[in-house]
Amino acid sequence: MTTNRNSSACPAGEHPLDGLVCPQCGIAVKETWKRCPECEIRLICKSCSRRIQTAAGRCPQCDDGTAAPQESGPVFTETATGMVMVRVAGKTFAMGDTFGVGIENEQPVHQVQLSDFYIAKYPVTQAQWNRLMSENPSRFQGEQLPVEQVNWEDIQAFIKKINAVHAGRYEFLLPSEAQWEFAARSGGNAELYAGGNDIDKLAWYENNSEGRTQPVGGRAPNGLGLYDMSGNVWEWCRDTYREDAYKVLPLDNPINTRKGSDRVIRGGGWNVDAWSVRCSRRFSYPVGFTGPSLGFRLVMIPAGNMHANLDSMLQ
Repeated sequence: MTTNRNSSACPAGEHPLDGLVCPQCGIAVKETWKRCPECEIRLICKSCSRRIQTAAGRCPQCDDGTAAPQESGPVFTETATGMVMVRVAGKTFAMGDTFGVGIENEQPVHQVQLSDFYIAKYPVTQAQWNRLMSENPSRFQGEQLPVEQVNWEDIQAFIKKINAVHAGRYEFLLPSEAQWEFAARSGGNAELYAGGNDIDKLAWYENNSEGRTQPVGGRAPNGLGLYDMSGNVWEWCRDTYREDAYKVLPLDNPINTRKGSDRVIRGGGWNVDAWSVRCSRRFSYPVGFTGPSLGFRLVMIPAGNMHANLDSMLQ
């Protein structure tokens, strides 16, 4: 659902609201709504029925901050930062340049099997970064802008803080590039960009970004309800970069963990052309590199079991 974050009217077109807003994304909400229709954060505590005033979606009367994420079917809100996470059901898909417009490192197209995982609905924002980290390194400042100028090692420090909150029950980490591409293509669909082939509808890139990052969620989502996987900022992945990865990695939950200085980045950014924001585009930077078009999003898996079925773990 796309809504006007400054609107004082009900998103469903009913009647003006009474000044209540979502503590996370700021849209007007109705007093009886249990969840925000835009960012899915819980607005009413399930235990005591009080209105929740914190952006993390926690009730101060009932929650000490160590509880599990707030579940709502395939979506939950991570409690430390307020990141909205979307469930992705794994399956086999054709990974690589299925359109035949890329370069050699996107070939050969090959069948990859993935297990279920959760992935963040948006790139990590500066507001989410600031809840855990002491400094915001971003060139373009704004709470709902993606955090950028973060290197791979900075992100590991951020992840360590999130995982400490959840005390081993869940594990948050960067996506493998296979997970990233599968999610970007709406669950492995034949999509040139994340959500289809209409780049201006789906992505912030050099032709429409006005020379900077843009607030997350400003373009259309893909088929999984994920935003900004094409354009806005490049996103770090967990894999060590290897030019011939598609020729040598296993087909079951592949990830390159061999030593190397470069890590994979995906998705393209606000400052690159349409060809560079394709779902199959592969690029890399050294782990210490930073730039104003380089950010990230996280995935979640049950700790200690990379291939567990998340449905049984989250009941």
